[in-house]
Amino acid sequence: MVSKFVGGLKCFLKRPVDSMRIMMSMDTRDPQAVEAIKTHCPGIDVESVGFYAGIFLAVVFLAFCILAYVMSLFYGAGGI
Repeated sequence: MVSKFVGGLKCFLKRPVDSMRIMMSMDTRDPQAVEAIKTHCPGIDVESVGFYAGIFLAVVFLAFCILAYVMSLFYGAGGI
């Protein structure tokens, strides 16, 4: 699973626009985005790119939320 996550993340970093198009599509996929992902990231499942990129973005969001909470505690306590 780690190699799939890393591969999906690398593909997301190579082609962020196409990855977001795939992630944001509800019913039908953009065939141009699917072909771009398949061309630039051979061996990667198209669905896994969106899934693992979504997990990565959720973890980044969670980290920023924790950082904001810690900073609010620090500034509220009169740290600076």
